[in-house]
Formats: sequence, structure tokens, C-alpha cells
Amino acid sequence: MTAALPIDAAYQDPDSLKELASIARLITYARQSAKNLNAEFPVWCLDLALGAVLQEMYENGLPNPLFEKGTDTAKVVAH
Repeated sequence: MTAALPIDAAYQDPDSLKELASIARLITYARQSAKNLNAEFPVWCLDLALGAVLQEMYENGLPNPLFEKGTDTAKVVAH
């Protein structure tokens, strides 16, 4: 999916980012519940949903913690 506007032009107000953060928390809770039930397909779907919400947040003004300022590479943390 490609943004129609440049990232800088798509800034949303803080209330919208708070709403997106609330949606992300709900999805995270549902994902953890599905994971505890070993429901693989719902976990996969909720992973996709969470990724989409986070992408929307980053495209609308939230700083992306995976990228350091001035770099093009992500900091990957091994689990």
C-alpha cells in the first residue's frame, strides 16, 4: 500500500493519533488472547491489522522507533 500524499503532508492531529493508539492496544489485547488459545489464523489476521494501524500512525506523524534519525536502516532487536 502506498500513501497518496507525502508523509509530511499527511499529519493528523494528536487526538487522531490517540484514537489509533487505542485501536492498536485493543488489537494487541485480542491478539494475545488468540495466541493464548492457540488460534493461529486469528493471530495472523490480528498481526496484519496491528501492522496496518502502526503503519497508519507512523505515516501520520508518530516517530518510528525502528529508525534512527538520519538513517535508512532499521534497528532490529533479536528476541
